[in-house]
Amino acid sequence: MLKITCKDEFFNSIINKLLLQKNLINDISIDKFFVIIEIDIRENYLHLNCNGKKEHLSMPMDINSLYSQIQRIISDIKISKHEYDYYPYQRVLLKKSKKSLLSDIQNTIFSNLIISNSGINKDKLYGLIWKKDKDISINKLDTHLTNLKNQLKKDLGMNAYFQSQDKTLRLLIN
Repeated sequence: MLKITCKDEFFNSIINKLLLQKNLINDISIDKFFVIIEIDIRENYLHLNCNGKKEHLSMPMDINSLYSQIQRIISDIKISKHEYDYYPYQRVLLKKSKKSLLSDIQNTIFSNLIISNSGINKDKLYGLIWKKDKDISINKLDTHLTNLKNQLKKDLGMNAYFQSQDKTLRLLIN
């Protein structure tokens, strides 16, 4: 749900490979993002622009330092829906003083459902979560959906429902 743009194709390729390894981006084509980070390389500086937040980093730099800066920038990204605040890069869902910490799998499910109003294909979601599985077992996904629903009800009192029609999964919140 993070997109990096950079006019320098070589650097763009390198940074996208790093973020893919670190699971901040995925290699499955998606068209909706929580944030787009624009990177511009001029003179001896790397300029990051994320939702109006600008960082100027001197070069050369350690790739891990760049990764840390990107993590710091995106950690405050918040999506508000109904009375809930969702921080996808912290894996946290808040409602007033109540908090639910999501597992990696739960966060992948929730983030993909929250960003896509029209829903997401179950096979595509499965591929995002279990990249190396050769055989798809939708029952495994359904178990995680049930666990997520129960956790959100317990932690936040949220009535989350998952609607599935023609392999498209949607999140409904009451």
